[in-house]
Amino acid sequence: MSTLYTDNIRANNASQITVPTGQKIVGTDSASIVAPGHILQVKYAQRTDALSYTTTYVEALSVDITPTSTSSLILIRATTAHWHGTVGQHAAKLVKNSNLLNFEAGDFYHNVGTGVAGNINIQYVDAANTTSLINYKIFVKAESGSGTLNKDYNGALNGVTSLIVM
Repeated sequence: MSTLYTDNIRANNASQITVPTGQKIVGTDSASIVAPGHILQVKYAQRTDALSYTTTYVEALSVDITPTSTSSLILIRATTAHWHGTVGQHAAKLVKNSNLLNFEAGDFYHNVGTGVAGNINIQYVDAANTTSLINYKIFVKAESGSGTLNKDYNGALNGVTSLIVM
């Protein structure tokens, strides 16, 4: 096996370099191949069990991701399923490495009233500014009263809460 050392690869008479069918380029670590503008990683967590909460935030889900570049943008999508509970507003917040992300993007409220279930969806784009591991978490609480995540208006367990980080 030969080793080729170069600082630049350029097509000879075309505008592209083709990798033949059945062949692939393999990076040796997480940052060895960079494709600007593309999704390089997807990390996912889901919760299908019930999570009871009151007026103090409790962690619902957590996902770790390690950006390949300090200029990486991270798309976070969180969905909390079926807030079943007593009268009051219910909240979800998105946290990055123990710090609350932008208040408007990370703290949503849904008034669910007695016996009515609600969902909260959060989408947020975060600048990585690091190549070190980043931890994202979603927390839930009731503004008053109590609730249970992933239960419908009848109290049946049938929801899925998810956190996707790309």
